[in-house]
Amino acid sequence: HSFATGGHGKDEYFGPPDELSDRIDGRTAESCNVYNMLKLTRRLFALQPDIRYADFHERALFNHVLGSIDPQDGRVCYMVPVGRGVQREYQDMFSSFTCCVGTGMESHALHGYGIYYEAGNKLWVNLYVPSTAEWKDACVTLDMQTDFPEGESATLKFTVKKPREFILALRRPYWAGAGFSVKLNGRPVKHMPKPGSYVELRRRWRTGDTVQLALPKRLWLEPLPDNPQRVAIMWGPLVLAGDLGPEPDISTPRRQTQFDPSPVPVLVAAGRPVTDWVKPIHGKPGMFRTDGVGRERDVELVPFYRLHRRTYAVYWDLLNPAEWEQRLAELAAERERLARLGAATVAFVQPGDEQAERTFNFQGGEDASVEHVLGRVGRHGRSWFSFDVPVEPAHPMRLVVTYYSGAGRRAQKFRISVDGQRIAEQEVTPTKPPRFFDVEYALPTEFVAGKEKVTVRFEATGTNDIATVFGVRMIRAKALK
Repeated sequence: HSFATGGHGKDEYFGPPDELSDRIDGRTAESCNVYNMLKLTRRLFALQPDIRYADFHERALFNHVLGSIDPQDGRVCYMVPVGRGVQREYQDMFSSFTCCVGTGMESHALHGYGIYYEAGNKLWVNLYVPSTAEWKDACVTLDMQTDFPEGESATLKFTVKKPREFILALRRPYWAGAGFSVKLNGRPVKHMPKPGSYVELRRRWRTGDTVQLALPKRLWLEPLPDNPQRVAIMWGPLVLAGDLGPEPDISTPRRQTQFDPSPVPVLVAAGRPVTDWVKPIHGKPGMFRTDGVGRERDVELVPFYRLHRRTYAVYWDLLNPAEWEQRLAELAAERERLARLGAATVAFVQPGDEQAERTFNFQGGEDASVEHVLGRVGRHGRSWFSFDVPVEPAHPMRLVVTYYSGAGRRAQKFRISVDGQRIAEQEVTPTKPPRFFDVEYALPTEFVAGKEKVTVRFEATGTNDIATVFGVRMIRAKALK
């Protein structure tokens, strides 16, 4: 169920195990979920010290948890999405207090948990974090200095009340390659175990003993379990997210009439080693750039936890040249369709956009909420909402509404009316893969006769929700023929 960042779930729900490819987009990776999974992970390691628990702890801490707080103003996130063309879902610290605000703050008071464990005569070092540990039962103090996660070394120094024999178990991460090494008091430790296991040093420890570790990070790709061509780019345990530009400024009015179908690049690099096409940026430690494989552009790659107030992508589609040509033809056809639709448009309403909703007199029940999916904004509701949309009574009119087939966990049924007259009973059913799609509704001539605008109302039926509406467009019906 885990994404590359250690996050889980979509809309706070797990899906079928190992079926993640169609679930990466939208509202994924809730902060409370990761908080609780880390609490469970620490308890499980205490019961059974399996290195896999430490691997997960490291992944979730250095990606999701560190990435869930804005370093400028301390806001924490409800969702820390892993999709393509997404933004972090920051909480307003002065007007809301969701559960993720509480656990979001607490998570950053727990960074010291899970670094060290002790039992009997054994001390485990699971995470490489600047820290000091007091092992009171053994009268041992351990000081760790490290520039990890972006650096690649750690030094442990011991203060021991009196010489004592015990086992020091140092985690050798699964991602650390052949350059991983351990030195004890300056002398290399031989016979290293395989990655994903512990280096155990049994000796009589004394004050002044020093252990030095080299923790080289390598570039590698982590595919989704059900789609080997959809991958996250990793640098050691760190997810490298693609910086796609600033997050939308909701205070700036937008006059959008159509949506670009290809805002997120794909990578034409299938079958090639990642080191061939991801290169470090000179003078910018920890930053990389794709080299000649981005379509339609290359992107800068930044450690996920560093990327704030930006639009980004965690997962990428890896294509070969033939697959890209096919994708390009599909994009061109979609752009042509959108251009024709734009030319026929009388008015376009962007639900969820504050300025657009003022312009078109948005009204709705208290439960009408703004939703974000793949960089697009929309309106969702459990009762009703409406817009006043201009029409041209001299022409036959069609209403075109944009939906997303992955926004709900079950079919959503609702009613659409124009000036109180029902025009459709709509059902939006989840599909694999999820997609944005338009539905056209022809308006009878008498619905628009003598009018300059009509009220388009979406209303839930029974116990159903209204599917999230990502666009409301009024067009001249004959202009598309």
